[in-house]
Order: sequence, then structure tokens, then C-alpha cells
Amino acid sequence: MTSIPVCFMLVWLLLLGSINPGLAAEGEKLAIFTFELYDTSLEGEVRGADPAEAARLEMITDLLRDAYRDQGGYELVDTDAMQERLATMPKLRTCNGCESRLARELGADRVVTGFVQKISTLILSLSMSVYDAETGNLLRKYNASIRGNTDESWIHGVRYLIRNQLFEEQQ
Repeated sequence: MTSIPVCFMLVWLLLLGSINPGLAAEGEKLAIFTFELYDTSLEGEVRGADPAEAARLEMITDLLRDAYRDQGGYELVDTDAMQERLATMPKLRTCNGCESRLARELGADRVVTGFVQKISTLILSLSMSVYDAETGNLLRKYNASIRGNTDESWIHGVRYLIRNQLFEEQQ
């Protein structure tokens, strides 16, 4: 009688492991697109784009890529070839599945997108999503609040996601 629930639990755990983006098959290809800024503070409209924020988007994307490399099990595909094309498209957070199509074109198995929502100068939110490139299904979503619009606060936010959410199942 107890063998059926135990078998069910084992199957369930195996299924959970197979969709966990922190647990990858050896050599799984991953496309990580540069984080985007979603400015709902209206500060950008008044003052114009902030070059420091653009640099921070690149910085946190690089930190995330480094974390996946350090974790192992992934082969990161180069997304630079898509930059010109991405500049003419809707933002990835609103493109209705285009991130998966782009990732497939790059030969990736999974795709990671993210954005920083700037609510005000003090309050920001970091969001990251992992999709199956073949099906477009959302596998995981991660969020962290950031207080302060500085390099340090953005670094702290992405490191929090990496340490406490992204790879938490392996710790």
C-alpha cells in the first residue's frame, strides 16, 4: 500500500527536477538576453534615458551569465547577433513569445529574459523568466525588490535572485 504513494512521489520529484532551470542536462544550450528597463516612474520621459541605467542592465546580465557558467551544465549561446534585430522589435517582456522563437534561431534549449521595473528613483523591481525555447512554456519566474537606483543595489538584487531563488534547489 505504501509503495504506490512512494512511487508517485518519486515520479513527482523527477518531474520537478526536469523543469528546474537550475538543474540542467549536460550541455543544455541557454540564451540569456540582456535585461530591459521598464520605466514607469516617468523619470525617463522627463530627463531622458540614463546611461548609468543602461550600463547596469548590461552589468546584471553579465552577472547572471557568469552565475550560469559557474553553476555548470549549460552552454551559453551568443545573443549578440540578435541585438540589431531586437532594437526594431517590441520589448521581450511584451512580445508574446518572440523570445522563444529567437532562442530557437540561436539553437538554444532554454531562454532567459529579464527586466528592471523602475517604479521610482528609490523603488525598483527585478524580474526574470526562464522559458522552454521549443514550446515557449514559462518554466520559472523570479522576482526581487531593489531599494535605490545604484550599481550596488542592482548587483545586490541580481545576486539575491541567483543565491536565494535561481539555484536554491541545489544548495
